[in-house]
Amino acid sequence: MIFLVWGGSLNKKGSDHIRKLREVEKIIKFLEEIKKDLNHEEEEIISKSIDIITEYITKSSEQKD
Repeated sequence: MIFLVWGGSLNKKGSDHIRKLREVEKIIKFLEEIKKDLNHEEEEIISKSIDIITEYITKSSEQKD
């Protein structure tokens, strides 16, 4: 995931949202990395967790518009 902001300034809500997106990106990268060391069942659990996080942040982003 890569998030870009083009020019202008953000209000506090916008800045907080961008900060959250960056944190989510770090978390997902971490989870993707540890999946490499897990068995298939554990990998599936992590994948479902990533899906839940991604869905949550997508819904949250849509509400900000």
